[in-house]
Amino acid sequence: MNYKIPRHIKSYITSELYNFENNKKMLKELQEQILYASGGSIDGQPKGTTTSDITYQKVEKLTSSRSILIVTDKINKVERAFTKLSIDEKEIAEMIFFKGYTQLYAETHYYISKRVYYNVKNKLIYLTAIEYNMIWWWKKGEIELF
Repeated sequence: MNYKIPRHIKSYITSELYNFENNKKMLKELQEQILYASGGSIDGQPKGTTTSDITYQKVEKLTSSRSILIVTDKINKVERAFTKLSIDEKEIAEMIFFKGYTQLYAETHYYISKRVYYNVKNKLIYLTAIEYNMIWWWKKGEIELF
């Protein structure tokens, strides 16, 4: 199947896939910053008319923080694209994007052909671009429906 997409989209999606693990770490760090931040003022008294329940404030920040929402959305899109791969394709995609194996390394150590390596890589980029709504697959005859 042909997974051709515009170069600028492919470049953006490729960087998102390579940053997937970093995004997961960033999400965890952002959540921990909110959870472990001190909740009160210096004198221990609440300020203003906000809710004085520290737990409620932290939950509200966790569910409404813009940076957390953006990172969570990116993670979910990549995970949805991953679910559309077969088990073998998932293993190869993890080698490519999460372990950083080059095509030559994968071919030498895992006997993955060049054709299979690039097919899986391009397929995941294509599926992720669909999840990001950067390309559409309604053109009849070009793309199989999922």
